[in-house]
Amino acid sequence: MSKILKRRYKQSRIEFKSELLERCEDNKALAMLLIKTYAAWHHRRHIGKIWAMFRNPDYREFQMDYSKNLFGKHLSGRSDIWHSLYFADRDLYDKYARKIPECYAMGDALGIAYRVLRKADKE
Repeated sequence: MSKILKRRYKQSRIEFKSELLERCEDNKALAMLLIKTYAAWHHRRHIGKIWAMFRNPDYREFQMDYSKNLFGKHLSGRSDIWHSLYFADRDLYDKYARKIPECYAMGDALGIAYRVLRKADKE
């Protein structure tokens, strides 16, 4: 099933990666934004897993401690690639936001960002 999905978005992803590579080479801050967005995306997933533990009765003590000491201390708003590109590069957002699923776009953008920053370190 995933091969079919990957093939379905192949052409859009190739165009997205090439345009993103050009823009990241011109603006290293955009590449860094993509890496930070990826980290924030995983932090939010981690918090979601912690909150999912509340459904398990074995973690009743954890639930009480978390609610008493930590609840409300961490923000978990939107942290996806399209939200970052909406503000950083509106043209890319307008062109690809509805054409490529977020998980594929996030992986492609992270790969491009690492490539650009590694190349910049070598220079």
